Amino acid sequence: MKYFAFENLVYSWTTTDAYHADSNLCPLGTESDDRFALHPEQHIYREPRTIHQRWSITRQLQRPDGVLKRVYLINGQFPGPTIEARAGDEIEITVINRVENDDDDGVVIHWHGMLMKGFNEMDGVVGVTQCRVATGETFTYRFHIHRKQHGTFWYHAHSAVKRADGLYGALIVHKPVEGRIAHSDMALYEYDGEKLLLIGDWYHMPAEKVLAEYKDFRSFAYEPVPDSLLINGMGSYNCSNARPGRPVACIKTDRLPLQVFGNKAVRLRVVNVGASSGYSFQVENAALQLLAVDGGGAVSNATPQTSTLGVLYPGERMDVLLLPQKTITDRSAPSTVDLKIILDPELMQLMNPALTRAQSFALEWVHCAHGRHDRNDIRDTVDMYDLNDAQGPVLARNSPVRKKPAEIALLYTSLAINSFKNDEPWGELNHSSWVWKDANTAPLLATHRTAWVNGTEQANPLRTFNVPQFAAGQDRWLDLVINNVDDKGHPFHLHGYQFYVLGSRQDELGRSYNPFEAAVNHEDKLINIDTPLIKDTVYIKPRGYVILRFRLDNPGLWLMHCHVLWHQAVGMGTVLQIGRIARETARKAEQSCRWKGNHK
Repeated sequence: MKYFAFENLVYSWTTTDAYHADSNLCPLGTESDDRFALHPEQHIYREPRTIHQRWSITRQLQRPDGVLKRVYLINGQFPGPTIEARAGDEIEITVINRVENDDDDGVVIHWHGMLMKGFNEMDGVVGVTQCRVATGETFTYRFHIHRKQHGTFWYHAHSAVKRADGLYGALIVHKPVEGRIAHSDMALYEYDGEKLLLIGDWYHMPAEKVLAEYKDFRSFAYEPVPDSLLINGMGSYNCSNARPGRPVACIKTDRLPLQVFGNKAVRLRVVNVGASSGYSFQVENAALQLLAVDGGGAVSNATPQTSTLGVLYPGERMDVLLLPQKTITDRSAPSTVDLKIILDPELMQLMNPALTRAQSFALEWVHCAHGRHDRNDIRDTVDMYDLNDAQGPVLARNSPVRKKPAEIALLYTSLAINSFKNDEPWGELNHSSWVWKDANTAPLLATHRTAWVNGTEQANPLRTFNVPQFAAGQDRWLDLVINNVDDKGHPFHLHGYQFYVLGSRQDELGRSYNPFEAAVNHEDKLINIDTPLIKDTVYIKPRGYVILRFRLDNPGLWLMHCHVLWHQAVGMGTVLQIGRIARETARKAEQSCRWKGNHK
């Protein structure tokens, strides 16, 4: 049985002579039926252009892992179409909502990790930048990719909890080559193939019902445990694991091998598209070398090779080289790599016998050319590498990141059972929550600051919605300190920005980090201004804190929230205002509520 439609791709290896001289490529058409095989050679040499797509969003019954469920499709595909682009391109996506009886928050698409400089109104957040796109309505997202931005990104629904029902896909921005082939990533990192892996947990119940169970006081704020996991929209569920009290329409499906193509090494672009769980990524018969995190945040060249990487939390990405155990010399013998995904148990205090937490998948590695394909980059090897230990390249001595900014902001985040809300779990940052009341009302970006307090629902009547405000400027930097006073970790994502992670620690129970207190000088000594990592989504440990430093050079309203979908849905988020809101930006945001053409 076919569970989703493949995109028809016209595939060609035709590029410059320099590219052909650099590697022995797979034959024409080898990957034409694999819509998750990536094609940097089609983008890294060309000039910037506009990429137009028209998306029809529907919801239909599918069996991604053998269990029948209503899944969101884009142009008949789950996951949605992969957008491949280069830095400097313009993206123009027209979204048509054809979901029948879509009476909740409609459809809104967020471009996770994209800076959106000059395009705040296109960020795709109900209540912050636009109104919902209701059934029968259309909306066009139009923005430029910053000329210096490249890496692994993705898009997903940012309305209701549709992301957990499959409304997501990848946005891959390739780094363009200027000059000789030696400047390409493929030459620099010695690989000759790329593969996209969208990996995440999966629930068999509709997401809105999962959320309702989480909010029920009888759940005691314990997160719902997933039932399965998917890679690129496919999995294999053991039907005998289904609980008698929660029957499912299940048929046995086999895990088909995931093919990768390359001779020296293959770049894997891995995205955690899950709603709740982090996971570890483990291989046998091969090795892994971490290249970058999130949107192109390069890691140090001293990062060792390993067989296990983790934990990758919801919203985070990593670019990894898949390396052969021995030099490849024969194109006629594909090798098999055993890939194991191990869901992290941190948010699994409840029992779910339906879930198999560690699952294995076969990667069939197709080698495409005769001859030896040695690599020059030989590194130390460790059994397991913790992503929290990753560091970036050494900063220049005169880097502005090394200078402590005058502006410091201190936030505290918590999640607790709320007696004002029928003992539901409720998330807050500095006693303020982000829960938008009405997806049809004008978003914050289109209204005056004095009216913002009326649009949100708060934990109790004594709370008000607060938006921290900071002046913008090329020479202005901010240290953002986030203390997590919860006994659970939270992966936080900041829209519109990338930041340097100067510190990430877990303190003793009852302590937190306050940069304004003189007594924390010993903590200041632990701040990393030599090799900080660049990210846009960062995991904050239980009872821990992070110190984030970034330049305040992107004016607008930007959401910051926990990327565990259930925590986000109960208010764990806030909005930051950077600089002033331009009148034209506010006007465009307001148009999302009144200019909606019905698609015939």
